[in-house]
Amino acid sequence: MAFDTETTGLSPSAEGLVEVAALRFNLLTGPKEYFQTLVNPGKPIPWQATNVHGITDDMVFESPSIDKVLPLFFRFLEGAVPVAHNAPFDIGFLSLHSLRSGLQAPDVPVLDSCMFSRRVYKEAASHSLKSLVQDFSISEQTFHRALADARSCMEVFRILVGKSCGVNASWDELLAHHGRTHSFLDGSRPVEAAPPSFEPLFQALQQKRSLWILYDGNFSPREVTPLLLYAKGSQQYMEATCHLDGIRKSFRLDRIRRVLQNKESFHESANPSGQ
Repeated sequence: MAFDTETTGLSPSAEGLVEVAALRFNLLTGPKEYFQTLVNPGKPIPWQATNVHGITDDMVFESPSIDKVLPLFFRFLEGAVPVAHNAPFDIGFLSLHSLRSGLQAPDVPVLDSCMFSRRVYKEAASHSLKSLVQDFSISEQTFHRALADARSCMEVFRILVGKSCGVNASWDELLAHHGRTHSFLDGSRPVEAAPPSFEPLFQALQQKRSLWILYDGNFSPREVTPLLLYAKGSQQYMEATCHLDGIRKSFRLDRIRRVLQNKESFHESANPSGQ
């Protein structure tokens, strides 16, 4: 199954999805079923993003939010092996927004047609999807729309399989040529354990209340309301509403120097004698 996303920007923690598409296919015969939907990202789409994919605020105004789309997308994925071009980008958005929606992303191997191309088509001048489409004389000429890119990804992947191990190869033979697989859990996953000093963050998250943190580079504490504790790679993060400007932000846990229940506690602990 080939899939692709379009977004409002490059950072999953700060940006949203505006389109999700996928198609189930057979290596021999091609596409079988399609899934495609625009997504309301809950924020204005920057003109820079619209210049890339052509999706505007008016186009997504009546579209479902990502928490409504993801269960349908994951259901469409069931029983298939997903493949995307530059898969870590799409995984980053889908995994973090799954956590935000309270959903468990499927723990399945995800293939990457871009990485696959680098391994088996080393003579290519570029491994971008557009360049590979041109190299392989694929008829698709629409780029940066999710369904069109998923279709191009499928065609590129089918050709790469043919170039390497053949369409009748076993799963083990395919993996041997493809190399390591990705996972939706490579993107973002729940924080299961953190130092005792961060226990107040877990409590505030469960109780849906605010607290105060002192963060690296700041001279004064800020009030935040924790929304999500998640890990990406070896780093752990707190996603929270920052009361300083009302914006949802991600804070690295290793850069939070102190956590206290109220602002006055900072002054008391900084001056315990009261002088």
